[in-house]
Amino acid sequence: MTFSKFTTAALLTALTLSTSSCIIHVGGQDNNDRDKSGYSSVFGGVDVSENKEVGDLSSVNGNITIQDNVSARDVDAVNGNIEISNNVQVHELSTVNGDIQAHTYLSVKRDVSTVNGNITLGTNSMVGKDVTTVNGNIHLTQTFISDDIKTKNGSITLVKGSVVDGDIEFESQDDGGWWGDKSREHNPPTLTIDASSDVKGKIILRQVVVLEIENPALLAKVERRYKEQE
Repeated sequence: MTFSKFTTAALLTALTLSTSSCIIHVGGQDNNDRDKSGYSSVFGGVDVSENKEVGDLSSVNGNITIQDNVSARDVDAVNGNIEISNNVQVHELSTVNGDIQAHTYLSVKRDVSTVNGNITLGTNSMVGKDVTTVNGNIHLTQTFISDDIKTKNGSITLVKGSVVDGDIEFESQDDGGWWGDKSREHNPPTLTIDASSDVKGKIILRQVVVLEIENPALLAKVERRYKEQE
């Protein structure tokens, strides 16, 4: 009896390790298009095929790939990218060490955020709240942001009719510590806004930023809230 219990435990452990170290494919004939289940992976990615409706998606060490016409809830990656095709709806997108890239017609109910990674959103995308990065660039093409865009160590680009309904803010890089990155003083981030794009709120600069803004009216919205270097 004891041997049987140990054998069962060993088999369960082996099964857990094997399923957590491979890519999870959500799709095919055996999957219900509207199962609304959540999927997570530790040592592998998650790949959702087209026309699926699922719950939360998460990966610790691996990419999350979402194909066309998928609906999901929160999508989170720790060490991996989130790659999204066309006409996808999610509640929230976030990564720690990885990029977020979407093609067209992405709809996000809440926030899109990265710590160490770029955010690239394609044509006709919409975000219901904020877009934020710490160390990463933000590039928006014909995208509508309902609230704010914020970054600390990244550049921001708005092109082809992108609209930010709130503010754009470059947060301060000065944390008051002796370990601050002084090289950033000579390589500041860039804010690029083409003539067809708009910011409804303020453009708040808490650090030096290179401005490449084609519409002169937007320059009146710039507020420099940092101490000028002598």
